[in-house]
Amino acid sequence: MRESRRKRLTRSGSDRIIAGVFGGFGQYFNCSANFLRVAYVILSILSGIVPGVIIYIIMVLIMPPDPQHPGFLGFIKSLSDWQQRVATSHNQRCKRRTLTDVEEKDIKRNGRSS
Repeated sequence: MRESRRKRLTRSGSDRIIAGVFGGFGQYFNCSANFLRVAYVILSILSGIVPGVIIYIIMVLIMPPDPQHPGFLGFIKSLSDWQQRVATSHNQRCKRRTLTDVEEKDIKRNGRSS
């Protein structure tokens, strides 16, 4: 069966200056990422810089990283996933077991009970 190769909008792992947002847009729309960067900087300056920075941060958080080059944020997520796996396996190994229907008997050693 043939895999369908859909285009996905992801942050670029190879064409990045800060987080790869415009590299991802450039790859998705088949245009120059540098052109998009310059246009965004001009629009951000004209709008008062703060909205442009906030929108960029939102795009970094919303756009998934490139699966082949996850970058720093993907590295942090993989560390978090690894930590959860270790904690889960530790909890499973160290789970306290409850015994039911157990009788206690004294064992006598050398004539004394322990």
